[in-house]
Amino acid sequence: MKIGLAWLDPADPTDAAVGLGVGRGLRGLGHEAVMVGPRRLAGQSAEESWEGFRLLRVGEPSARPADGRSADERAAAGLLGLQRRFGFDLWHCHVFGRPHRALARASRLGRWPMVASLHLVLEDYLPFAGGKRELGALLRRSRHVTAVSAWSLGEALRVWPDLAGRSSVVPCGLPDPAPGSRAGGPSPEAGRAGAPRGPYILCVARQAPYKGLDVLLMAFARFLEKRKGIKLVVVGRDQLAGALPRFCRTLGIEEQVVFTGALPPASVRRLIEGCLFFVLPSRRETLGMALLEAMACGKACVASRVGGVPELAADKKHALLVPPGDVEALARAMGLLASDPGERKRLGTSARERSRRFQWGGVAASYAAIYERVLR
Repeated sequence: MKIGLAWLDPADPTDAAVGLGVGRGLRGLGHEAVMVGPRRLAGQSAEESWEGFRLLRVGEPSARPADGRSADERAAAGLLGLQRRFGFDLWHCHVFGRPHRALARASRLGRWPMVASLHLVLEDYLPFAGGKRELGALLRRSRHVTAVSAWSLGEALRVWPDLAGRSSVVPCGLPDPAPGSRAGGPSPEAGRAGAPRGPYILCVARQAPYKGLDVLLMAFARFLEKRKGIKLVVVGRDQLAGALPRFCRTLGIEEQVVFTGALPPASVRRLIEGCLFFVLPSRRETLGMALLEAMACGKACVASRVGGVPELAADKKHALLVPPGDVEALARAMGLLASDPGERKRLGTSARERSRRFQWGGVAASYAAIYERVLR
């Protein structure tokens, strides 16, 4: 099969991880995958090679191009042209927090078979994905809809009950852990990622309200009252205009917290390997790809008991789970892991074993089975 993987923006780490994971998994099964996404910046090329895959971009970043057609109409025309050129057997739209009007329009005009996969927390990102009506139009055009967790699928069914009967859960995956990664201690490679000297706790999450980083900073301030000499490293794009570093100054912990911004995947992996343990304090979470990567590296983890996280990790078996927004519970869990190397090792070993159930090869096989069923 030849699959058009859309609506991907490789500049976003989550898009990139999903696109490459699914694309490589499909290639391993003998299928061909082509990445398709919006041209979001002036000067972006319409076609290029990206990580061994063909990456195609359509549309214009301006809202009203000179020929009078809307940006969505031009992008839809570009998508229809790609279908004529490549003859995709099926389109697979991965839904993140951006509009998909052009794809919905093109699929309606071209009558393509399409599958859609939901990767977003609807409570937070539905307005950015076009709202109930516009995203619903895309989902109605899709012959099958997947979500990355049962929690995420339940959220979608509450908004669009008609998805029942043509929807299922297909989680995200990860490649095998990098050679040399190990549970319980830092990797010798970790220092090259710009990690602070000495032990550190790691959180990988974009700086957005639903990620709960304000709760983490308050818990870390409590943590420091009893334990000195440990820092907190936060990796992820700032979507709060510097609010969190300012909050650190208010809490008096600015010297103990490092904000790196977004980093390349290899640098993130090295930071995970070098950390004392990993924390994900989300208020809402579809599944938790960063948590899964930390588990795959054999790291002890603390996470909020929210969304799809309990489907990924059982409390006290694969990770320590705490109520979302509970500063005291999060501080206690962090204190336990900081003071107990044996518990870190136990949880890290169990987490690594659990993570082996979530590999991109298996995810791609699940998607391929859906494609075949849809095409029949």
